[in-house]
Amino acid sequence: MIHRKSKRRNEALEKNVLDYLYGEENSQYDQHAKNLLSDRQFLAEILQETVAEYRNVSRKDIAEKYIEGMPQVSQVPVNLDFPTRKGKKIRGARNEDGSPTEGIVTYDIFFYARLPESLEQIALIINIEAQRTYRESKLHYDLIRRAIYYGCRMISSQKERDFTKQDYNGIHKVYTIWLCMESPTEESIINRYAIHEEQLLGRYVEKSTGYDLMTIIMVYLGKEMSANRLVRLLQVLFTETEKSAQEKEDFLRDKYDMTLTEEIGEELTSMCNLSLGIAEKAYNNGIEQGIEKGVIKVARTMIRNGSHNNEISAATMLSSDKIDALRDEIKKQLH
Repeated sequence: MIHRKSKRRNEALEKNVLDYLYGEENSQYDQHAKNLLSDRQFLAEILQETVAEYRNVSRKDIAEKYIEGMPQVSQVPVNLDFPTRKGKKIRGARNEDGSPTEGIVTYDIFFYARLPESLEQIALIINIEAQRTYRESKLHYDLIRRAIYYGCRMISSQKERDFTKQDYNGIHKVYTIWLCMESPTEESIINRYAIHEEQLLGRYVEKSTGYDLMTIIMVYLGKEMSANRLVRLLQVLFTETEKSAQEKEDFLRDKYDMTLTEEIGEELTSMCNLSLGIAEKAYNNGIEQGIEKGVIKVARTMIRNGSHNNEISAATMLSSDKIDALRDEIKKQLH
């Protein structure tokens, strides 16, 4: 009986911490990350590395010429069953993209772009998602399936907004790009998934512009420092938690020649202060020594990063007295 109670408590503790690390409790950190990535300079880095149409285009031109309108993050939802577009204004990001029968899909960052060759407006519709984990055990679904669903909804939601009735030639190509803060192989990975023609009988070749309408990009960040320009940038932003906000600003300025606005500095500072990545590492390291020790490591990390008792208790199930005792221990260690 004691063994069963201990097992149930361990399962509850693990679920609580994972909910904190991967659930709604980390929405504040996620919001800062999305705000940061929606800056045109960061979007240009992502597009040049992952989108074939921009491979030979300068990052400066991508940022200034080809991203249309202002990329939006966490804006008011729109009605997609009868959507409208006024002039050249793009629809907001993290819009609720769904119908009564399909449910709701939310986009982290959503914006339109133009093709470099033709300058055709709204040639590409690009969605970027920041994802902390790919693991099915934590998400309870296969991440690539979610990416496919997002891509399909980005195409189907164009009807009556970008094309009407039977004018299917008006469908614009979509990219959905997923930036995952860990890797299934511990190495950094960038995979592309697209529609390709396979000739089963005969030799007829269809023009790729007729079917090449959806591309999915999965970017996984490995543990080791990467030589890839985009991956290295993302590692510094999101997985190198020992770097201060100032160190990250210096890196962006010196290595990527970025113009750092006050807003970028504020987002970096907020992310470093929240230090969700540090809590995650503490849990993963502590879990090897048992659930209880993993939880204590998370609590200590949260204390050092200024979290309040109620926040720590919600994440770890520790009592306020236990948290105060940990605070006292940390104070003694500092003195």
